[in-house]
Amino acid sequence: MIQKFLIYLLFAYASLSLSCKEGQDKDASNLPVARGAGGEVVLVMDSAAWEGKLGEEIRETFMKAMPGLPQPEPYFDLRRVDPAKLNNVLRSARNMLYVTTLDNESPSGRRIRSYFTENSIKQIQADSNLFMYPKRNEFARGQDVLYLFGNTEQELLNNLADNRDQVRSYFDNIERDRIQQKMYSAGEDKKLSGRILQEHQFSIRVPFGYKQVPLENAENFVWLRQLGQDIDRSVFVYYQDYTSEAAFHPDSILALRNKVTRQYIADSKDVYMVMQEQVPVDFDTVTFRGKYALEARGLWKLNNNSMGGPFLSYTFVDQDLGRLYYIEGFVYSPGKDKRPYIREIDAILDTFKTASKQKGKQVAS
Repeated sequence: MIQKFLIYLLFAYASLSLSCKEGQDKDASNLPVARGAGGEVVLVMDSAAWEGKLGEEIRETFMKAMPGLPQPEPYFDLRRVDPAKLNNVLRSARNMLYVTTLDNESPSGRRIRSYFTENSIKQIQADSNLFMYPKRNEFARGQDVLYLFGNTEQELLNNLADNRDQVRSYFDNIERDRIQQKMYSAGEDKKLSGRILQEHQFSIRVPFGYKQVPLENAENFVWLRQLGQDIDRSVFVYYQDYTSEAAFHPDSILALRNKVTRQYIADSKDVYMVMQEQVPVDFDTVTFRGKYALEARGLWKLNNNSMGGPFLSYTFVDQDLGRLYYIEGFVYSPGKDKRPYIREIDAILDTFKTASKQKGKQVAS
């Protein structure tokens, strides 16, 4: 799973050092503040490599269209810069990606390679499994940098092809953490979060502006909504007794979603939420809050076609409570890019925690 891979990465590269002598935890107080738009990555890479197979692999990893959106939007916006043209402004980007191989003898390749110490180069030469190294606050405060490297271009290509999702998740996780920090620093409704925990035995951090939608006969359903002038954001949680592994079959998840949204996400008995079946739902096996889960991304609409947009959901089980959870966020934002709002929704869903009764006490699972 991605989380385990990133933990391994931190240990595997603990001894790998680049030219920055201060190391991973260097003092950033005197550095400029990192800047850049959300979802943007400044890529430092040789132009010839960018135009070849390695560039194709980098584009496939970071610029692939995010699934479940009505219009194609890439996971990240890459801004490639030649190493010789890397100035102080570009060097202060929030997200930076350096890509090179030891067999690249171009001036740009040698320039990037100069960032590595002799010891680092020896480690790369000795271990073909070493291909990525993260650094924080490298050139700016609040900056995250990822180095991708290999002895040869083919070696790096093989490692990237085998670990494409894990490599992309490095910046995915960073973006989510930044969104959470910004969102919850603006305020949150801790009173509402506490009431949900008491009534439903799960907690979720409620950002400022979100309200619980009052519903009748919704003992196992919670809907949180932020209704704005141009954007409508929602998060909901549904749970039921867990009885069978068949609940994790994609068809079962879609049937469950249709049942729940028709019952609760409705303007009236005649107008309710359904899925846009023209676009297949994208499913992926992930680890969510330490639990095996099935992630789903797709498109929703009201059955009268008056509204629609993307949704993101996770299905998982709390073994202690014997519950199957289906949690989802969906967005209505006509005429706007959807990627930023789906990332906001994911940041909220990531705060979800169940409460399991153990030895007469409630503890976060």
